[in-house]
Amino acid sequence: MNTMGEGHPDQEAEFPGLFKRYFLVYFSPDLLFRALRGRPDWLGAVLLGGALIAVGTLLLPADVTIATLRERSLAQGQPLPSGFEDLGGVLRYVGGAAAFVFWPIAMALYAGVVMVIFAFLLGHEGAYRQYLAVVAHAHLITATAGILIAPLRIAMEDAQLLISIGTFATFLPPGYVLRFLSFVDLFGVWSWVLVGLGAARIARKKSWSVGCVFVLMIPLTTAAVIAIFAG
Repeated sequence: MNTMGEGHPDQEAEFPGLFKRYFLVYFSPDLLFRALRGRPDWLGAVLLGGALIAVGTLLLPADVTIATLRERSLAQGQPLPSGFEDLGGVLRYVGGAAAFVFWPIAMALYAGVVMVIFAFLLGHEGAYRQYLAVVAHAHLITATAGILIAPLRIAMEDAQLLISIGTFATFLPPGYVLRFLSFVDLFGVWSWVLVGLGAARIARKKSWSVGCVFVLMIPLTTAAVIAIFAG
């Protein structure tokens, strides 16, 4: 049986459109990444991810955003500046626009890190465009998460709430370990596991466990650094 992206004469016709690729990320990522190996179409996924993350930001009411900023400021011993709370509506739209702009930059940087890991450290074959396509598609899960958990963020009045490992580790005492686990976003881990799978498929590798371990160091290291400054 032929697999998409492996030399079939009708490869171009069989390449899935953006809408189908979005669902393949969830239900058949292996098939998706094999297709992206032959045609690394990254632009649509990057723009879709930016749009999803912006929608997730815009879904949050202004008062929730302000409440989160107030709590973070008070935790640092500094109240919000005078008049800042009247800018809630503006901040909401500015935040949505900033999220849309930042997303492509983040995807480009992540793809560069992934290329360093796989192409240079592990010696796998693969071009930057291929890694960018993998990263952009895998992180559609992270981008969608903001929409899915928006109702929970609103209910908890926390615009930065994550579904993390720390969410299920409430038995741990307050401290660095709990802060670290609270920043290990489960949707982010899911995305990075898929990046490991996708990078392996780009290099035509059957096993992807080693690559998965390497890419998981990215969110874990990020969480560890954030936990230090959040303390």
